[in-house]
Amino acid sequence: MVPLVVRSHYSFGRGTASPAALCRAAARMGYRRLALTDTDNLCGLWPFLAACKQEGLSPIVGAEVTQPGSPAGLRAVCLVQSSAGYANLCRLLTRRHCAENFHLAGDLAELGLGLTILTDDPDLLVAVHGAGQSTAAMIRHPLAAAHPLCRAARHLGVPLVAVPDSVMLTVADHDLHRLLRAIKANGVFSRPAPAEAWLVSPQELGQRFAAMPQAVAAAAKLAEALCFQGPCFGTVMPPWHSPDGRPAAAWLRQAAYAGAVRRYGTEFSETVVQRLEHELGVIEKMGFSSYFLTVRDIVAQSPRTCGRGSGAASLVAFCLFITNVCPVRHNLYFGRFLNPGRSDPPDIDVDFAWDERDRVIAGVLEKWGVHAAMVSSQIAFQPRMAVRETARAFGLTEAEIGRVTKRLPWAFRTAELAGGDLVGALARRPESRYLDLPAPWPRILDLARRLIGTPRHLSVHPGGVVITPQPVDCYVPVQRAPKGVPIIQWEKEGAETAGLVKIDLLGNRSLGVIRDAVAGVRAAGIDFDEEGWEPEDDFDTREALAQGRTMGCFYIESPAMRLLQQKAAVGDFEHLVIHSSIIRPAANDAIREYLKRLHGAPWEPVHPALEGVLDETFGILVYQEDVALAAMALAGFSDAGADRLRKVMSKKDRGRVLEDFYGRFAAGAAARGVDAGVVAAVWDQMMGFAGYSFCKPHSASYARVSFQAAYLKVHHPAAFMAAVISNRGGFYSTFAYVSEARRLGLRILPPDVNRSPVRWSGRDDALRVGLMAVDGLSGAAAERIVARRQKSPYRSPDDFWDRVCPSAGEARALIHVGALDGLAPGASRAALVWCLSRWLQRQQKGPRTMDLFGEVAAAEALPDLPPDDPMEKLRREFALLGFLCDRHPMTLFAERLSHTSRVASAYLPRYAGRSVCVAGWLITGKVVRTKRGEPMEFLTFEDETGTVEATFFPAVYDRFCHMLDHGRPYLLWGKVEQDWGAVTLTVARVVAMQRP
Repeated sequence: MVPLVVRSHYSFGRGTASPAALCRAAARMGYRRLALTDTDNLCGLWPFLAACKQEGLSPIVGAEVTQPGSPAGLRAVCLVQSSAGYANLCRLLTRRHCAENFHLAGDLAELGLGLTILTDDPDLLVAVHGAGQSTAAMIRHPLAAAHPLCRAARHLGVPLVAVPDSVMLTVADHDLHRLLRAIKANGVFSRPAPAEAWLVSPQELGQRFAAMPQAVAAAAKLAEALCFQGPCFGTVMPPWHSPDGRPAAAWLRQAAYAGAVRRYGTEFSETVVQRLEHELGVIEKMGFSSYFLTVRDIVAQSPRTCGRGSGAASLVAFCLFITNVCPVRHNLYFGRFLNPGRSDPPDIDVDFAWDERDRVIAGVLEKWGVHAAMVSSQIAFQPRMAVRETARAFGLTEAEIGRVTKRLPWAFRTAELAGGDLVGALARRPESRYLDLPAPWPRILDLARRLIGTPRHLSVHPGGVVITPQPVDCYVPVQRAPKGVPIIQWEKEGAETAGLVKIDLLGNRSLGVIRDAVAGVRAAGIDFDEEGWEPEDDFDTREALAQGRTMGCFYIESPAMRLLQQKAAVGDFEHLVIHSSIIRPAANDAIREYLKRLHGAPWEPVHPALEGVLDETFGILVYQEDVALAAMALAGFSDAGADRLRKVMSKKDRGRVLEDFYGRFAAGAAARGVDAGVVAAVWDQMMGFAGYSFCKPHSASYARVSFQAAYLKVHHPAAFMAAVISNRGGFYSTFAYVSEARRLGLRILPPDVNRSPVRWSGRDDALRVGLMAVDGLSGAAAERIVARRQKSPYRSPDDFWDRVCPSAGEARALIHVGALDGLAPGASRAALVWCLSRWLQRQQKGPRTMDLFGEVAAAEALPDLPPDDPMEKLRREFALLGFLCDRHPMTLFAERLSHTSRVASAYLPRYAGRSVCVAGWLITGKVVRTKRGEPMEFLTFEDETGTVEATFFPAVYDRFCHMLDHGRPYLLWGKVEQDWGAVTLTVARVVAMQRP
């Protein structure tokens, strides 16, 4: 007996169980074989094959294919007999998703070779069997001999096969299945579940079909004939079409040496030659030459990129201008990227400016056509999404849902709330202690908990692309994402397991910032030569890095990173590379030890075998490849074995595999006389960090981009800050970046319809607010404002209304942020609103008359209305911009704070060790957990003089977290702490301030 029609949770909106759960259950029931036949996809293929191997099951590969729009639910289950059948199933599923004229019967007739096709539709059975394909009639329960399906099967001479239809693991999944159906249909939780649609045991299967034992025997016989165990492609490299017939390796050698001349000049060192020869030899031997040439051609589409990841350790990649950090100068380990013992394909990640990436990907898809597609991402239900969607299915309103979801704790996870009183669990959390959860919320939360982690649909991977020699759908089904691009039905892990070489083409906002900042500098008439730009050697930039003055600078602007820079007090490239990797979750102990050694504390290697391996990081494991190097030096691992250990450490399910690796590590070290205590200490260090840290090439690539950003901030602050805000990226809000611009001595010029571009602009000591900052103003209206003033500036409010024709809401927004003040000097904004109302009335009567010169008739005089209330003007400006142009909002509290002995943030270093009161605006925060699992939070506040990093330890967090909200002011009482020169505030008490 074999279950031949089984669906997992990859049957989106229907299935409830993972392939792993299904395989575990099937093995416990005594099955030797199991099929997975998800609806219209092979998304779960690789998890299924892995689970079968883990549970000792023999897999049967297949899929249920449906006819779109069929009112009767026309379907066929296709089970794979051979590699040819697998390829045909991939093509069939691709047509199902991509072809406008997909017809199940006709396409099965064409692509059925190598498949066994099961259907419960008599007409489809006749049509497909008549085309010469292997068919069987599937029955979910015993049928009478006179049933049309039974008659058709007898007439054709095909077997009736018993296939209980499974979409659930157990009967307990009924409600979860009903919920998934309701969410998919955007309906309410009312649809009944299918009867007996769960995975049944062999005994129950026999009982269900006791009246038709021949159908059970036919299913077993059919299953035995299905020997296909899954696809085996090897490594699938992008094709390389040589212009002159030379192999790809010859082209790569020529390109690499030509690039070396550009990088180093005509006379480069023997070290460079030796390393190039070594790398080219490894690349050719492993058959990866075409891959490097393909990536080179893609990268050439953009003038500014950041090749990162382990590929940045390759000198060949550097000479092809795929990466931009010299691996020879910075001692980057090539074996971390490629080595002869490595079985999986290389993985080069390239960042493009965030707004250029789609163009680059479109170029790739256009050039390679059906040979290219993007990798998918499987979007699973996350906690808040699960709660929100479940509540909708229960018919709750958006207001009712928002009242609860916005108060859910940051760490609302399945594991924490599983199997208990969910309402009680939330009530015990400090963030949601006062959350009222009447019926039906307890049931909603219970169902939502079960929903978390279930795949919901496929989306587009941030940038993964595969390019294949044969059309992509020979290897994997392809479908169209909502944005129109072709995506494969596997996410990156599945693609890598299959051997499809993925090229990651990713978006990086900081590259857009650097591009726009350089353009702004040049627009100001300043010559800026990027060809020989070496910001790492600039003294002022190093000083800024050493002092943590890096807000707005890619990857080194977070509070934690700026504090680390201040504590280290070094700003050179080599140390920034270390800091970019060591700043990771749960690394506090390693960071403190690093700082001690950096500042002169004596240290020795844990073992003499590690001497020289970790010298540049003061004997501390910092980079991913440190794990590999330590395993090789201490326990005699090979290059490939050490790299496999490193990779396993970053996997979610690493536990079982690591047990074997630890045995090999301990045995190898013991054979070299290493003490057991040293083995345990080194292993603990490895376990403590390898899943989070960077490899050194990746960190070095990021550090170079960081230096470029920091250089521009130091030397061209106006152009830089304008680019940061315009690109809408970074750790902080626009509010915080405007405050930082003020601290840099820049004036913030308000939006102006005659002066503001769409994006922000900066020159000299001024930053002009772009029209994009005005909430309620559409992008199209902003573009019209700029385009229509090119002929002549706007002369009056009426002239502006007539030429731009904004909506009433857009016009009011422009008035209240002061963008029209220059068109009516001295007039109140109330008068401008009156003018707008008059114009809107005229618009209802028809267009205004034009004079002989085509100009709008002279505007009527504005009424002499009382001046605007100053505080109301500021409130409206803040509501529409999110900041104030002429002041920091904390200055509005000056009178109220005059009765408080508060300390300005800029003066906190003078109060080290003392308790003080600080008033500040909350701009960002991060919740973490202590070693005991208690939540605490690091928050950043700012006043008109600077920022303060505040620590809320668990007891204080428990007491005050419910009142903390971004974008409002607070009074903080606490103790000023100074650690290696970095100042923080350990908070003891908080009071929320009322807005003026």
